[in-house]
Amino acid sequence: MKKTPLFSSIPNFDPKQAPILPKDARFKALPASLVTEGFLVARLSQSLHAGQAADAHIPNNPLLKPSAVLIPIMQRGTDVTGLTVLLTMRSTKLRKHSGQIALPGGKIDAEDANAIATALREAEEEIGLPIANCQVIGSLSRHETGTGFEITPIVALVNPQYTPKLSEDEVSEIFEVPLLHILDPKNHNHHELTWTDAEGEHTRDWYGIPSTDLDGKSRHIWGVTARVLRNFYEYLHEESA
Repeated sequence: MKKTPLFSSIPNFDPKQAPILPKDARFKALPASLVTEGFLVARLSQSLHAGQAADAHIPNNPLLKPSAVLIPIMQRGTDVTGLTVLLTMRSTKLRKHSGQIALPGGKIDAEDANAIATALREAEEEIGLPIANCQVIGSLSRHETGTGFEITPIVALVNPQYTPKLSEDEVSEIFEVPLLHILDPKNHNHHELTWTDAEGEHTRDWYGIPSTDLDGKSRHIWGVTARVLRNFYEYLHEESA
């Protein structure tokens, strides 16, 4: 099977400038009145068993390293902010995905009880998020990355009343984006790029989600993180249809 080319192998690569494929007309925005904490809990409840599996450290693909990430849904109340998604900026000191927007997470250790335990532990280590502040409500399907990881995304409602403490070796900053923005497919750009090098012709596709954080700063979510958030949207969309 032909190996998926790494983004780093694309000449003059800018994830924001690549051609965008037509939107998939099947997918619509989830109504603001529908996207409540109760809706999320109800829709994701049947998915919890995957995150609770005791064999999370054994990947489906033996060539990949098992890992887990947390999708932290911050409970900002009923004001104009509403529910938000907390994201991190990965440190430039890291070897893989350095300087990119990410979700808190990391490798599943054999001593971790399950993928949920990994996601919560990593979030506490990376950004100081107390496990007690997290109500885990679901688990999404595993996702393979081109850099050798098999990711289990864990979804949690989070009490935002805590003092962040960033692990400087892993995270340079944190920020939040409104959940409704993430769950609106008009904000999901499906990019596809074809290029030729000495080894022949290659094609790679990925999602990008142009966003603005709560402080008004532009943020371009793309790659693995955008794909995980797109999968989150698609799961909720199918369940709400």
